[in-house]
Amino acid sequence: MTAKAASANSISSEKTLFDVLRDLWQAKVYMFSFAAIMVVVAFAFITLANPYYRAQMIIAPASPMGQGLSDAARVHEGTLQVQREDFMSNAAFLRFENIYDGVSVANFLLQDEDIINGLAEDRMFEFSEPFSSESAEELSAYLQKRIILEPVSGTPLRRITYMHPNKAFAVELIKRIHRLTDEMIRARILVETTQRIDYLNVALAKTQNPDHRRSIASLLMEQERLKMMVSLDQPYAASIVEPAYVSSKSRWPDVYVIYPAFIFIGFLFGFIVFGLRHHG
Repeated sequence: MTAKAASANSISSEKTLFDVLRDLWQAKVYMFSFAAIMVVVAFAFITLANPYYRAQMIIAPASPMGQGLSDAARVHEGTLQVQREDFMSNAAFLRFENIYDGVSVANFLLQDEDIINGLAEDRMFEFSEPFSSESAEELSAYLQKRIILEPVSGTPLRRITYMHPNKAFAVELIKRIHRLTDEMIRARILVETTQRIDYLNVALAKTQNPDHRRSIASLLMEQERLKMMVSLDQPYAASIVEPAYVSSKSRWPDVYVIYPAFIFIGFLFGFIVFGLRHHG
């Protein structure tokens, strides 16, 4: 056989679109049979699955005390001081974003029996093994997987979302995480600020140079101001823009996704079975 004839034979043996359509038509009985079976499987899956509801909360960096001042007041207070407060606010929010699902927060959650009982309800099916955590590391891994913190349309706002079969627990968990994380950051900042104030007071008492005393006094005033901000009974790192709420309808399982996916799998499996039986 010449090279030209071999090439022509190879081209003629390649599948065309009409060949594929003909194979699909011939396999229609297998495909629809398996699709019907998968519809039943999908119905059973949806019936046995626990519905999950999505809770969400929108937060933002907490506003520093100077942020609400007028332009004239900002000039009086000093632009540098306002910039420092803006930086501290963003730094505190950055802390929030990085520790809300960490071991420290998980350790506090483990001390609440209601939280442990609520987490045990997180299972896809009634016969599934309930979630249980014996260590803060395990709970932290769960939070990192299930609690989502995402930007809101490119703004500084962040949306916290969590899905759970129990509506009330879903809302309570994200509220608890927000409160615990914010209080933890506040407590750490308060300890650090108090230590600086104690140190500056000692340094001020020992310093005799007038210029050094003015510098230390300025630093001391700044730390006293920060301590006052931290001591206020309001969110320090992350303020709540939209309080926690839960969806009225379940978000999982989604029948508009489950049925088409199972039907497609049925068609595909039927076509494969047809090919194995008639062309194997």
